[in-house]
Amino acid sequence: MSKLSTLLATVVTTVALAALPLSASSASAQTVTRGDVRQGAAACRSLQVIGSKIAIRDFPFVNGLVVRSVPRGTILSTCEFVRGSGANSYPSKCGLRGADWYKVRSGRVSLIGSPFGYVPATCVRVL
Repeated sequence: MSKLSTLLATVVTTVALAALPLSASSASAQTVTRGDVRQGAAACRSLQVIGSKIAIRDFPFVNGLVVRSVPRGTILSTCEFVRGSGANSYPSKCGLRGADWYKVRSGRVSLIGSPFGYVPATCVRVL
């Protein structure tokens, strides 16, 4: 009896897998691959701090937790630019208004376990 139920379960599983559309699976796999290639092609760049002393924050918000402060002239590396909106804009950072942030490698691990932090775009210069 056990062999009969095992054989029946195998047949049901095979029929169920055969009924799945294979074309949809391969199309989504191709889409993911193409997206990864485009994302991997993003140019990383170096940034130089132009503010007197800026804070690397945990999140791209003015009231985000400060992970580390860096002095003028420090070179940071980034691969991501974050476009801001009204929610994460800053009234005056390094003498300018703005809402855009760079995601940089901070040199320390934040409370959420990330080695990255955010700096205002108005406080750094792209090298």
